[in-house]
Amino acid sequence: MTPASVQAFVAEQHAPDATLYVLLDPLADCAADDPLHIEALRQTLGNDAVMPLNRPDLIHTPSACPVLVALATPGTSPSQELLTLSALRAHEDLDRYKRYVCGWLSSNAPSRDLSAHIVSLGQLPVEQGQAFFPVHEPLRLELLAGTFRSNEGPWWPIRHWLVPTSSGTGSVLVGKPEHRTAMGICAAAVQLDALMVSSLLNSWRRALRLPLAYAPARWSGPTALPPQAAAQAYIQIQQARQLGLSHQDDILTLALHRLMLHPHLHQHTGVRALIEQAVQGQAPLSQLLAPYNDNAWQRAVSDLTHAGALQ
Repeated sequence: MTPASVQAFVAEQHAPDATLYVLLDPLADCAADDPLHIEALRQTLGNDAVMPLNRPDLIHTPSACPVLVALATPGTSPSQELLTLSALRAHEDLDRYKRYVCGWLSSNAPSRDLSAHIVSLGQLPVEQGQAFFPVHEPLRLELLAGTFRSNEGPWWPIRHWLVPTSSGTGSVLVGKPEHRTAMGICAAAVQLDALMVSSLLNSWRRALRLPLAYAPARWSGPTALPPQAAAQAYIQIQQARQLGLSHQDDILTLALHRLMLHPHLHQHTGVRALIEQAVQGQAPLSQLLAPYNDNAWQRAVSDLTHAGALQ
């Protein structure tokens, strides 16, 4: 996420007759003297520019609720300084689970209606009825958007929503009146794994910074992680469970090895035997994999590559 990408969003996606908002989450730290602090923005833009999202799980602590801040009303231009500062803060928060800047939104709806709609997006069906998830948070929103076939989900009356993604870039969600997609139970199931997805993403980023001698599948693109990284992480977690792993450390260990070495690593005979031992509780998977050195991994990947070529 860069100032240029946010400015491009405003220039290309924000309509002059709409209001441009930045969505901020006070559960993430923000220094009192920061120009992006909510009280500082009240002083700069006026009290009417700030609209809270009344999270049902934070009803007794309203100061902890996220807020929509109107950066530009119809016919006006946003502060370039605030756009730049918000973009830089979004980039700074990439490795943090709680991100202060949750995105930039363009909408014609009154701020109160917009606030209520964003809260309603987190009311997801579960087997016992309904549960609330704070899907305004960038990672959770990225996971929610991934449950639809395209970014054109139930976002209206938000016209466009630029969301900071786990890869380090941004994704634009498009709202249209005719898209009233119903939320399914699978949306809540994905949200239940958001913390584990966050842990895997952080481990993945850390691993990419290490001078690993042998990591043939490692991401080497221009962004911190590949596109759709959150969805990839969620799929890895589900596939590890399908193999019988239940402990979080075992699941994350297998997922990270597959992401760095080979996507079918779990199919290698030797590795599969160790996974079975971990499933049976004989030892943590990380301990079982510890004897593998770079040469051993190279042989395993070579076996998998050769087997794939023969198929």
